[in-house]
Amino acid sequence: MLRWTSLLAALTLALAPSPDGANAGGAAQPAGAIEPPGPDLPPAGRSLFDELFGADADGASRLPFPFPALLQRIAQQLDAGQPSGGLSVVLIPLGRSLQRHAAGDVDAFRHPRVVAAVTGEPPAAAPPGHPYLRDRLYVAYHEKAAALEVISYNEAAGRFEFQLVRNYREGAAPEPGYANRTLCLACHHNAAPIFSRQSWDETSASTPVAARLAATGLPYYGLAWRHGVDVPDAIDTAAARANLLGTAQRLWREGCAAPDRKAAVACRAEALRQALRHRLTDGRSTTAERRARRPALVEPLLANWRQRWPAGLAIPDPSLPNRQPFAGIEGGRPQPSDDELRRYADIAAAFDPLALRAPLETWPGRSAADAGRFVAALSMFFSRADVAAIDRALSVLSASPAAATARAAERGNPALAALADGRMASIRHIALSCSGRKTTDHGRLDLDCAGADGARLQARLVLKAGMATGGTADRLVLPGNDAIGAVALKPAANRRQRAGAETMRFIPDRGGRTVRTAGGEAIRRIDIPRPAANAAAPATATLELVADLAPLDVAIDRLAQATLAGRSDALDDLPLRRSALLPALLTDLGTPAPAPPSAAPSAPRLADPPAARDGAWPPELQPFARQCGQCHAAATAFPPGFLRGGDEQVRGRIAACAERMLFRLAMNARPPAARPKTPMPPPAAAHAAAFAQSPDYPAMTALLEGLLAQRALAPAGVLARPYATLAPCTAGAE
Repeated sequence: MLRWTSLLAALTLALAPSPDGANAGGAAQPAGAIEPPGPDLPPAGRSLFDELFGADADGASRLPFPFPALLQRIAQQLDAGQPSGGLSVVLIPLGRSLQRHAAGDVDAFRHPRVVAAVTGEPPAAAPPGHPYLRDRLYVAYHEKAAALEVISYNEAAGRFEFQLVRNYREGAAPEPGYANRTLCLACHHNAAPIFSRQSWDETSASTPVAARLAATGLPYYGLAWRHGVDVPDAIDTAAARANLLGTAQRLWREGCAAPDRKAAVACRAEALRQALRHRLTDGRSTTAERRARRPALVEPLLANWRQRWPAGLAIPDPSLPNRQPFAGIEGGRPQPSDDELRRYADIAAAFDPLALRAPLETWPGRSAADAGRFVAALSMFFSRADVAAIDRALSVLSASPAAATARAAERGNPALAALADGRMASIRHIALSCSGRKTTDHGRLDLDCAGADGARLQARLVLKAGMATGGTADRLVLPGNDAIGAVALKPAANRRQRAGAETMRFIPDRGGRTVRTAGGEAIRRIDIPRPAANAAAPATATLELVADLAPLDVAIDRLAQATLAGRSDALDDLPLRRSALLPALLTDLGTPAPAPPSAAPSAPRLADPPAARDGAWPPELQPFARQCGQCHAAATAFPPGFLRGGDEQVRGRIAACAERMLFRLAMNARPPAARPKTPMPPPAAAHAAAFAQSPDYPAMTALLEGLLAQRALAPAGVLARPYATLAPCTAGAE
């Protein structure tokens, strides 16, 4: 759909690499850099968009109108305290989407495309079972097309779904449907969102674009569109994270595959364990040394990696080159002429999403460091609220072994009961010698504490009546150079006495979660003796660390056992599904399992179902049907449906499109660097590499040249003109 300023952008054909890895321009295409399209309808489950807005059982749409109402419904699932409320919105008047011409290029600034992406988390206290939309939901709206283009994640299928909503206008019944994936993946080679690189000069964050938008005086649906580059940057970053979800799923399924089912399940269980530890420790648990201690994951993963991807696993590039639509306007005039707008709306080959993109990088799969990349990507499947719920459950269990024993009995969990029987959480202490000073008004105490093996604490405590009411640890480093960084220090509810002096007790906090060491221990508290009135600072600070992750390990082991026994499929050879993992883990940790989400009742449908055809194609039209039929046979204006209808209709539409079709076909004969436009079929299409050598190429060219000759147009003259000046291909929806 777009490009991701598209979200469905493309113009044609199937999307698997050719057998020899070559493309139409002769350049090698690395294995794994392009995803095959797969079926248009979900092979399992439904998209997040359907889960939020699918039709009721009676078929009535739940899709709000106008567009700001839809955005508000999405925003209700997010933490409003985040930048942009967690929902980033930009206007793109002259972009690279299929729908970019819907308003006519002259009116592009009066009717810009609106692009919205969920870039934020749900509230930290969101209940278990909440929808997780971050990086997983992208919606674009074009008023003139009366359409929404949607990319959203489907966890049951382990893929992003591409959807169109037509007839999205006031007083109408919206018509949602799943889009033609072959068409979408012609640009979305990564089968996920794509977006421009900085500095996002097509968007409303660009000063020239913003000035032209403001000059119209239009309210643009009341959206807060005036902003800096932080908003498109957030979308770009979200698309980059989304790009790794497919890689993580591939490694989850194929990287942990094994003839021995027990070994495969053990590999996925260990990957899950490390992914959750990665999140609980803010990414510090997965050093290469620590990963090497986990042979259940690293050894089979790297062995499979070398076998399946001997040249490494190519990571597709979700970024498009930045494009400045008005780079050629002389003197910076605020309003280009109509002809200039038409010219600047044209997408040169260098900026076209259809052009092949080299992989972003290649993960070689030769060391534990590559396993760490997998673990980090896998950890993104869990929301901030998911991790907070696990963290809270662990804190309760470690604070009350009796409660843990009771919960273990309720769950019939003897392993957890054994842990609770005096061995739930081992405790250790770290002592630091402190120096410091009070401010002249005695309102703040600055501490600098050091201990053995490089431990360090630098903190600022806010004082009231001699007692600290809170503060900040600006630097916290534990033995072994475990740099935790800055954390908030919250005063504990209780205070205790030590050697006759009252002790100030603080709980380290980071975003409402427990602060943990790289090894996973919770820093339960920091005790600081209250300084005497005539003392500059206390002599000693003590950190109490609790090893409380054992219950989580037990819960993961039980999930592996349930999978092997057939009571669960959470760790089987299926996509990683948050909805299959979290309820079991949280229940074992004593948190009530969320109710399963209600399934979308209405059956999924195609946005553009293939039309039945009476009889075979005439011989002269068969090459067009073979080469263009997957994307140009639907009743659509974008891309033009010139193969829709009866033979005479098709002949008439091809004749009307002949100038532009000949131009795009001719690009196949030029090297990539010499192409002003991308060729057709698109370079990413499965058949593009062989097209220039096929008999269809000269047959199609000859027919188009004959049609132009009937209008006294020389092919050489057509190819010499700028593409934007050629007769538009107006074949559209019926």
